[in-house]
Amino acid sequence: MSRMKVLAAVAAFAVLSPAAHASVELIHNGGFESAGGFSGGFETIGSGLDGWTIGGTVDLINTYWTPASGSYSLDLNGGGAGSISQSFATVVGQTYNVSFSLAGNPVGGGDKYFYASVTAPVTYTFDIDGKTLANMGWVRKSFSFVAVSDTSTLSFVGDPYHSYYGAALDNISVVAAVPEPATYAMLLAGLGLVGGLARRRK
Repeated sequence: MSRMKVLAAVAAFAVLSPAAHASVELIHNGGFESAGGFSGGFETIGSGLDGWTIGGTVDLINTYWTPASGSYSLDLNGGGAGSISQSFATVVGQTYNVSFSLAGNPVGGGDKYFYASVTAPVTYTFDIDGKTLANMGWVRKSFSFVAVSDTSTLSFVGDPYHSYYGAALDNISVVAAVPEPATYAMLLAGLGLVGGLARRRK
């Protein structure tokens, strides 16, 4: 087999292999499950949240309300509006998808506001009407960004209007966007062209 055919075969395997476009999670402790052994209703913290930098204070929630999954979640407002952020490696020009589970502390009243940010802030609102500590009404939200640096920082910032009762977060995730099917078709067409050139050379 010619070298050109070998290269074409390897490239085709790389494109079509499920492992080649499996998404790698870039966020550490996105579900807040690395809680350092904390148990109980909730704990107001200003540091010590594995993987995250805290601004102000937030509430690490265990049994106080029902999380989206696992055992822990977060109230962005601890002693007041808080924030969390985490930096991770990115490739300039690559699109990334951010997703997270959103609810709101049903105690204290009022819709919950906060914003998420990487390259630009995105504002989110959660209506707590009809929600309870046992039925939080978690919803999945997402947005995308294009990396402008080899390191990007994801931040979630609470709203000071709600004092101790803020937006609730769980299951935060960042992954590189998977190419669309049309992109795969273009890659395969290119591989076909390489194969055709190899046959002509022969």
